[in-house]
Amino acid sequence: MRALRLKLYQQTACYKKPFAFKVSETYPLPPHSTVKGMLHAVLQATSLIPKMRISIQGRYDTMATDYQTHYFFKKNKTKEFALTADGLGVDREYVDITTMPIYMHMLYDVQLLIHVTADESVLEQLHYTLTNQTIHLSLGRWEDLVRLDECELVTLTSLAERKDEPTLKYNAYVPRDIIEDETYFPYQLNWTYRIVKGVRVWDKLSVGYMTAGEVIENFKKLMIDTSSDDIVFFP
Repeated sequence: MRALRLKLYQQTACYKKPFAFKVSETYPLPPHSTVKGMLHAVLQATSLIPKMRISIQGRYDTMATDYQTHYFFKKNKTKEFALTADGLGVDREYVDITTMPIYMHMLYDVQLLIHVTADESVLEQLHYTLTNQTIHLSLGRWEDLVRLDECELVTLTSLAERKDEPTLKYNAYVPRDIIEDETYFPYQLNWTYRIVKGVRVWDKLSVGYMTAGEVIENFKKLMIDTSSDDIVFFP
């Protein structure tokens, strides 16, 4: 099986959890829908690319909490501009704008290892576009810029014949159905959505977040990147 291997670096990142308001909590790794959205944006796709599967692994140095002021507009249309005068000794009263302090969780020095499978033509187009890009990439928030350290087409093979239990090199989202112990944090991550009676309904991926150094006991159904000996997890 062919796949596209991406090694990415972000100095800061916040992969905000849904329904996190007063505190913008972050996932420890970008969820699959976020990575899928970035890849669709790279290809300027206007519809869902079929057969795409994504494996997400990575690590970060530390997490800190950032304090921000968010501005909310009371009306659909207003002539007011949310220009802050904080620290200038100027009192300004807003009429159609309210503010609220929000704490945001920030990951620092994020390294990501991502494998993508899809039709061969899609992989080749992604590889060409990413290696010849003229604009910056972002993952998470718009300001969370991405540095592309590696972009390679690789071959994946089955681990069915392997005898020794592999160990995780990175933190990873691992499919729940292959996890046999309790050393993981469960997540139901967004993947694709359907419109049902005008409402967006998400199809979820059931994964467990496991940390580097954990042993994968039920590994026979997994694939491995033959060029780097990295295990690949496709939910």
